[in-house]
Amino acid sequence: MSRQSIPADTLGARPAGPSPVGLRVAAEEHGHARLVFHGAASVAEVTVAELHRRAGSVAAGFAALGIGRGDVVAVHLPHRVEEAVAHAAVLLRGAVLMPLDLAWDARGVARALRRSRAVALITSAWRSHDVLRARSAADGLPQLRHVVAVTGTWPMAGVPADGLEWETLERFRPLPPGTTAHPDDVALLLHTPPTRATPPRAVLHTHASLSAELATMPPAGDTRRHVHLAPPGSGDLEGTTALLRALVTGLPTVFLERWDAHGAVELVHRYRVTSAALSRFHLAGLLDAAARGGDGSAGMTECHVLGAITPAVVEQAERAGVAAYGGYGRVEHPTIAVGSPRDPSRLRGAAGGRLLPGSEVRIVDSTGRDVPPGQEGCILSRGPELFRGYLEQFGDPLTADGWFATGDHGALDTEGRLCLSRVTQPEEASERA
Repeated sequence: MSRQSIPADTLGARPAGPSPVGLRVAAEEHGHARLVFHGAASVAEVTVAELHRRAGSVAAGFAALGIGRGDVVAVHLPHRVEEAVAHAAVLLRGAVLMPLDLAWDARGVARALRRSRAVALITSAWRSHDVLRARSAADGLPQLRHVVAVTGTWPMAGVPADGLEWETLERFRPLPPGTTAHPDDVALLLHTPPTRATPPRAVLHTHASLSAELATMPPAGDTRRHVHLAPPGSGDLEGTTALLRALVTGLPTVFLERWDAHGAVELVHRYRVTSAALSRFHLAGLLDAAARGGDGSAGMTECHVLGAITPAVVEQAERAGVAAYGGYGRVEHPTIAVGSPRDPSRLRGAAGGRLLPGSEVRIVDSTGRDVPPGQEGCILSRGPELFRGYLEQFGDPLTADGWFATGDHGALDTEGRLCLSRVTQPEEASERA
């Protein structure tokens, strides 16, 4: 029978999660850790403690606006300090965080706000004008009570008269601890990337499933030994979890507002980056820029390749002294299997990996019966990172015994490694700057 699981207790102690209590614990334990936000116009270096202090003020501002437990708050910002503060503040209030893809136009943003019944949106000042116009339209956004405008983003714009300036929220005095969240409360609402056949779906993750994902994200081990380069882009699974992981584990991380390969090489050298999480396109671009510059990739020794991985990019990275490896997951079950920088290159170049602690996989045929090891079939998964459901769903998305049908195909080998053969690919967005 083709079925594999890894005991959850092999993971060891988990870090604090993104609940209000977990965030406060993280601020105390990892407050010294530094995060870098490299923008088109400026660079900001802040400590985790400073981010949490500012998030406490914004959370108090949310309280004054009547935003609380279970309310959906959308964030539509690039990687910058205000984005990190907003993420933490939403979770401190026990509200539901809904990051929005930066590639979405005003119509796509309005659609997500309407479907989720979001009560507030935090966005750049220039985008806020479009949203406020949509709110005042005949079919408007009746649930959207507050549009918070962040200035200083490109292109420049002023705060509209019916918008709320971000700095107003940062001037509130933090409230004493009091907000709590149950592990089964919804913490995060993420959208699946569109495919040629299906539009985006709104996926609900709880505090428990989100904590499980943050605990298993590479690189593993002592975060004090790493400086991580986060993937560019915001609003998607990878960008959101990279930001939250830095906040709850204290992993020193460099965030890029916009992708620039030569700029990324400079940051790798300046901040002594040791690991990265990039698409194969971004990794190849970084390695090409490093080779042309003659300085190489410095101390960067590993890269988790997001999305599809190929032997070619693994070989290119190998020549530069970087161990590139892939993994497998869906927005509904973010990390099902992952490779390792210690694997031989022939395995790192193959799609798939070993199951993470607590994860289970079954390979079944078209009738739902398990197939033997090595035989291809449909991938079913379950584990602590599994989502709670969709915002709009008809019927239960899981089987009666809790399995999620990923829609992808693969096989389990005799050593328990998941080998992918056919994966539903999103419309290519990984080359976006």
